[in-house]
Amino acid sequence: MTDTDRLFLEALGRYERPLIRYAMSYTRELEDARDVVQDVFLKLSQNIDLIDTERMAAWLFTTCRNRALDLYRKNRRLVAMDTETIEMEIDPVAGPLEHLEAGETAAALHRMINELPARQKQAVWLKFIINLSYQEISQVMETSIGNVGYLIHHGVAAMRTKWKAAEAVN
Repeated sequence: MTDTDRLFLEALGRYERPLIRYAMSYTRELEDARDVVQDVFLKLSQNIDLIDTERMAAWLFTTCRNRALDLYRKNRRLVAMDTETIEMEIDPVAGPLEHLEAGETAAALHRMINELPARQKQAVWLKFIINLSYQEISQVMETSIGNVGYLIHHGVAAMRTKWKAAEAVN
């Protein structure tokens, strides 16, 4: 196995699921998101020797966003992400009650993220769902690290306010 093959397989293993979840925030349809990610990895395989490994995540997520937007332009139907179809992170050993509570909490958080302004939504999504670093997010969003911090801070603050308001009602 060559170093290029190894790098490709490592990228596939590390980023395939996060890229699918990210693409779903644009496409809403799981199959469309998978098609987008497949295109991203096809493009990666064709250009892997040209990509700086330090910027691999940024390249993958930027390419994914661009491909998803291309698909949107083609289909003219950009919609919010359906949280029920992306619950890939729930603990498989939890009991039914814990599973239900975790699913409800995750769905509520996903709804709150989707209600944020577009740039805040993207920054919060990349940080907490995809788990990218501030530097990687700044590269994906083509903005400064400071602006990423600002977007995340204000997005989380808005979500905290909504969460407290929802708890007060219950």
